[in-house]
Amino acid sequence: MRIQTLVAGACAAALIPTVALAQQTCEQRQSTRVVGTLAGAGIGALAGSAIAGHGDRGQGAVIGGVAGALIGNQATKGQPDCARAYGFYDNHGDWHANTVAQNDAAGYFDRNGAWVEGAPRGYYARDGQWTQTNSDASTGGYYVNNLWVPASAGGYYTQDGLWVATASGHYDQAGRWVAGPTTGRYNADGRWMAGQASGRRDANGAWIADPQPGYYDNGRWVRGEAVGYYDARGQWMATDGRAQRADYRRDGHSDRDALSIDDRQARLAERINRGEQSGKLSRSEVRHARQTLASIERQERSLRTRQGYLGPRGQAIITARLDGLSQTLRTDVSDIY
Repeated sequence: MRIQTLVAGACAAALIPTVALAQQTCEQRQSTRVVGTLAGAGIGALAGSAIAGHGDRGQGAVIGGVAGALIGNQATKGQPDCARAYGFYDNHGDWHANTVAQNDAAGYFDRNGAWVEGAPRGYYARDGQWTQTNSDASTGGYYVNNLWVPASAGGYYTQDGLWVATASGHYDQAGRWVAGPTTGRYNADGRWMAGQASGRRDANGAWIADPQPGYYDNGRWVRGEAVGYYDARGQWMATDGRAQRADYRRDGHSDRDALSIDDRQARLAERINRGEQSGKLSRSEVRHARQTLASIERQERSLRTRQGYLGPRGQAIITARLDGLSQTLRTDVSDIY
């Protein structure tokens, strides 16, 4: 009876912080709380087993583990909390906005759960690494009904778990920047089409924005596929690495080093088509090459995270497979990518 009473009490105690934390989701991003919870659970399990009677040590360890986890969780809360947080990034780099007064906001939780002072001034790149920008705080984001949103996020999760796709503003037909949260997309001529943002949901339900058909450079529309975002003042911030690849070429690196994985896949598809049209590749070689390329693309998608990030290990795997496919294609030596 004593064991049953202790179990009931521990379960009731466990429900109290759970309800409270449901309203303080961003506090759970603190990595120290995870460590504290695990440590508390381990110590509590040992203590519970020792205190319980000889025949009740298993149940005592369970009760002690639950109690210790609760104590460790509460003891390691730390000072940062949702009352001062702009919001937090989840493990996939998606932004979760937090209702906080503008004068009270002091920092945010990064995707690792660590507290960072100030508003986010950057973005998580495709490989999951944080990329710092040179923009100041006034251009790094904007408010939507007391919810602060990074301009680079392309949207945010509300505290109810609803994803809202939005942008920091848009250019009108005269090339003037109109600041303020909005949802829509540009057509190929640079005309803003208000409404649904251009993108899709992946298999995990994460929003993946489509490349834009161009971008505005100081009010002038530049046609061509572009990946990036506008800061709160309408300055285009490219995030697809094309500027970096141009620097690679200027520094004397080869085109193969400068190309992204997506570029290489597109180039290989072109080579297969040319090999088929010219007769340099037989039907069986074309079929095998296309099957191999499709397999590589499927594996690449499976290695990417919810936000499309492909880490160093994934890049190495896909690059090696692309190299192997490239070597099997009998095309011009000068066209190897």
